[in-house]
Amino acid sequence: MRYCKLTIALMLSFATNLSALELITASEDSAIEDINQQYDINNLLISSNNKLGRYNKNEFEYRALGLEIENNKNIYQNNINALADKVVAKDNVAQYFKDLEALVLKIDALEKEYEEKGRALKEEHQTIIADGKKLKDARIKRNSELAALKQRVVARLTEELADPRSVKDVSLSGTLSCTTYQSINQCLSENENFIVKDAKKSDNFLNERSVLLSYKIVDASMNLDGDLAYRAAMTFKPAYNNKIESILNEKFGLKSAVLTLKSNVDVDWYIDGNKVGSGKEITQEVALGRHGILASYNSIGQSSVEVIEGNGEFFYTFANTAKKNKAKKSAAQKQTVKTNYPNVSTTPPSKSSDKPVIKLKPKSSMNEKVDKGYLYFMGLEPEAKVQETFL
Repeated sequence: MRYCKLTIALMLSFATNLSALELITASEDSAIEDINQQYDINNLLISSNNKLGRYNKNEFEYRALGLEIENNKNIYQNNINALADKVVAKDNVAQYFKDLEALVLKIDALEKEYEEKGRALKEEHQTIIADGKKLKDARIKRNSELAALKQRVVARLTEELADPRSVKDVSLSGTLSCTTYQSINQCLSENENFIVKDAKKSDNFLNERSVLLSYKIVDASMNLDGDLAYRAAMTFKPAYNNKIESILNEKFGLKSAVLTLKSNVDVDWYIDGNKVGSGKEITQEVALGRHGILASYNSIGQSSVEVIEGNGEFFYTFANTAKKNKAKKSAAQKQTVKTNYPNVSTTPPSKSSDKPVIKLKPKSSMNEKVDKGYLYFMGLEPEAKVQETFL
């Protein structure tokens, strides 16, 4: 049983058919490629990861070397304590002195190596910091240029879609389940809203609020089981919508955005509970979506929940009435944190980007003399300073 067979005519004689409308034109696609090539972030990431891997290996060896020096100093001190008994007992004293001399020379060589490794680690760390800044700057510049290009694409699409002559033709084929006592007309009439809704879902330029301009069933047939096959032709007024926005974000690689956070005073910045920096102004890359932003100043916090859909700037103002206690701040910076290594302490860094300062813990006054004993044994005057290495 066949309902009808119509020839598709022009829906509106004055309308412009948008079936060939491009979300991204060839020139725009070429511009995206040029920006991505200009800021080659993948190579920067590979280089940075390789350097970080080498740095972690060298840092582990450096810490192990520090522990070896401590162990040899303990052996030396035990030998010094037993020296008097060896001399009194005349128990192979000459060889004992040779072994002490060899141990002192070994400790001296190890400490020179420790100092060289410390300098090398500091240089490596500065290189890693520089690479991280370069990578961050490249991401910000790339995303900024891509975001600007995307806005030009959005402006073009918005202008084209806003033209009152523009329409979007949709040809949709589908099936419906009807009851055996329903006619084709009845079944199609009852399911018209479903057919129109399905058509809106099938096209990127349409959404639920798109206006239906015309609706025709071009062809329809139903078998004895009530299965109805149809082909419909519809015309809608297109508009910029979330589907287009999502496709453009994917095309431009804008799955994240760069936020600029500003304040009138130096504050600690947190995003989603994680500290991301300090100061009056910072930039931070975040994924698109909803995020909680907190600015903390002298135990006072200002926060907001923002829906991030692109690059943005946020400003938080505080009444600058309380001054920081510099003495307390200095004392806090000098506090000692326990580590898993014996006789090693860590001083917190002065900046979030700096590594901690690794120092050997000073011993008691008696042990301090012991540490210098092997130098006196060689006839050298030990320097009264603590070895420092910045990691």
